[in-house]
Amino acid sequence: YQRRVRGTDLRVAMMGNVDAGKSTLCGVLTHGELDNGSGRARLNLFRHLHEIQSGHTSSISREILGFNKHGTMFNYENHSIESILDNSSKIITFIDLAGSQKYLKTTLFGLTGHCPDYAALVVNSKQGLVGTFREHLGLTVALKVLSFVCITKTDETSSTQIRRCKTQIESILKGPAVRRPALIVQSLGDAEQAATNIKTRTPVFLVSAVTGDNLPLLQHFLSLIQPALSKEERTAATQANAKFSVDGVLSVTGHGTIVTGLVTRGTIREEEGLVMGPFDDMTFRSVRVSSIHCNRLPRRMAKCGQSVSLAFHNLGCAVPRKGMVLMSPEYESYCVREFAADIYILQHPNNSKIKVGFEGTVFIENVRQKVLITHMDREITTGQKAKVRLKFLQYPDLVEGGSKLFLRNGKTKAMGTVCEVMKIPTQITPQQPAN
Repeated sequence: YQRRVRGTDLRVAMMGNVDAGKSTLCGVLTHGELDNGSGRARLNLFRHLHEIQSGHTSSISREILGFNKHGTMFNYENHSIESILDNSSKIITFIDLAGSQKYLKTTLFGLTGHCPDYAALVVNSKQGLVGTFREHLGLTVALKVLSFVCITKTDETSSTQIRRCKTQIESILKGPAVRRPALIVQSLGDAEQAATNIKTRTPVFLVSAVTGDNLPLLQHFLSLIQPALSKEERTAATQANAKFSVDGVLSVTGHGTIVTGLVTRGTIREEEGLVMGPFDDMTFRSVRVSSIHCNRLPRRMAKCGQSVSLAFHNLGCAVPRKGMVLMSPEYESYCVREFAADIYILQHPNNSKIKVGFEGTVFIENVRQKVLITHMDREITTGQKAKVRLKFLQYPDLVEGGSKLFLRNGKTKAMGTVCEVMKIPTQITPQQPAN
């Protein structure tokens, strides 16, 4: 059956250091039940046994929260997922990301591949700005994702510790790296002002997932924020031909191969013919969508901005992978082995120089792959810029000019923009049946 088309879809990435309370806060917001102080609320988001045992997120999980046009909130406390979708004019999808340095690649992929509108930077008031917080803040600045801060566990922290934490946050936010001074939200009026001025000020909330302190302020703020793209940009993206970025591949008994990802342009409908690729042999394959699921419910169509899963009529021998795209045959089909980019080095150890031959992992939207620098206009180190030519080392991918990128190898981190792609024309082949 077809659920009615909603008005607004937003994505909020939950980021911050280990033990900051990201999953717990997300669980309290989406399920409407306060935490017991031992992390009970976060169990609703964990996907693996080792996450439950350790209490630490290692994968990407998603939950939804709905609001109607009057700001009334709908979550799992008294509503089924069908009821949330039917009654809401705005759906916020929380993308819960890992805080551990060990899982930074997963966090980076969640930030680049899932295209969040906002990032919630969660801070444990007892610990302050430790661990990966500064790194996560730097990622949001580099990728131009607007952020707000949630200081958690205020119920078990002294007023002195809270003041110290607030001072640290105010200092880093008004610094030259961020330049979005803090706005401490203490009333509904502050929450409205924070939503209006989020491009120039960083909202800061002091909340407790155990007592519920100030959670209504955060909920009111969430009901007011708008998508990061302008109305004109959203309209243009919605009216374009369909395009879908693949961020996951599943094998489901009785349904075959399922791909999950984000509709980045246009609208995808059941029985629609699309092309998938690029495959390792630098071809695209014609496919036909057999079913669509969004938020665990069947759909007849999926519009731009929605995270969905797609099944197909007989993929045959084709094996999709993360980083591929599904798109309308109207688009130019090509793949890329090499591309040029303007990069800026955020961090490089020992002040040594990055030279031709440097290898790293590049993140460009849903693409995550090893690359090699084959040419650069000068050798660079921390705080310097250069134009470089990068080569994919594993397989060809589809990359567009103007896309933001993030390059990483150990402690070396760089950001930049794709300025030119060396297109390799590809063929679209009909899907071959499996043997």
